[in-house]
Amino acid sequence: MDTWATSSMTPQIVGHWLTEKQLYEKVFPMNLRPQAHEIIRTWAFYTIVKSHHHFGVLPWKDIAISGWVVEGKGGGKISKSRGISTSPMEMIAKYSADAVRYWAASTGMGKDTTVNEEKIAMGQKLITKLWNVAKFSQRFLENYQPPAELPDFTPTDRWLLSRTQWLIQSVTELFRNYDYAAAKNETESFFWRELADNYLEMSKERLYDETSEKREGARYTLYHVLLTVIKLFAPIMPYITETLYQALFAPIEGEGSIHNSQWPGVNASLLNVTADAAGESLIEIATAVRRYKSESNISLGAGLEQLQLATTDVSVTKMLQEARADIMSVTRARHLAVKESLDVDMEEVKAEGNIRVGLVL
Repeated sequence: MDTWATSSMTPQIVGHWLTEKQLYEKVFPMNLRPQAHEIIRTWAFYTIVKSHHHFGVLPWKDIAISGWVVEGKGGGKISKSRGISTSPMEMIAKYSADAVRYWAASTGMGKDTTVNEEKIAMGQKLITKLWNVAKFSQRFLENYQPPAELPDFTPTDRWLLSRTQWLIQSVTELFRNYDYAAAKNETESFFWRELADNYLEMSKERLYDETSEKREGARYTLYHVLLTVIKLFAPIMPYITETLYQALFAPIEGEGSIHNSQWPGVNASLLNVTADAAGESLIEIATAVRRYKSESNISLGAGLEQLQLATTDVSVTKMLQEARADIMSVTRARHLAVKESLDVDMEEVKAEGNIRVGLVL
């Protein structure tokens, strides 16, 4: 008898079929069998056949077929019986366990991959950025209690809150379909582009200004979005997310661990396609100014004496006026005017969309 005679009974073995009837009835049939692709004919097939003939049911609902980690391009499978040039423990010691998990979660189901130190380093860079964003946010979120009623929001707040709901919806569905690589990529892209690179720069002045009428909107948005992001990252990077949760959110939510907390749910009242479009326009303005500064060899933190935005769309004009403080914050503009056309002394910079951007250094 080969070893598959025993392995094909793994659902019964782990469920303590003969000794713990209550446990066995609870866990069998199981939800998921994770395994690699080379043992479909053996482990998967034998388990299905045995369960069908002996117990009259399929042994699990889903089967997740992973690939191999291989030694270089075209190399063989890495396993405990083969020596490898890159030790996982070396990578964990050099970077972190979360960084190695980031790399491991970068390849989808059924695909082989190689040990990629560059990808592991990217994971560590993300972890460092998460830490820095949380450290920046700490002074605004310590002892924060979300209000029963929503505060007054700027277009920037409404945009990010809406985008967060779309993110929750998409990432939750991806995880349900075991597409953890795409879930990681979507969450990471949102974190860098929407939250770290744009929203924080747009809302920074409001957050620092304790007299601002729109400060509470920024605090609420930052609380909701940062908490959501670390929860969506938690299955992949459990250590940094637990650390940040304990520091910022556990006292408020009252949960012992992020891994016992409620998974984010979509708040349909915050979904807003108009706010989505407004946010993209604001990003286009910020990107145009940044591009101009970079091409002119000017520091991104350098101030602008004057910024003009031109549009003939009344609704866009209203949105830009409402987002005035956030636009000035992200562009470092001392003066901002929203007009139907740019003044002749303005230097127009290239911008996507239907908003013309002019400036004076």
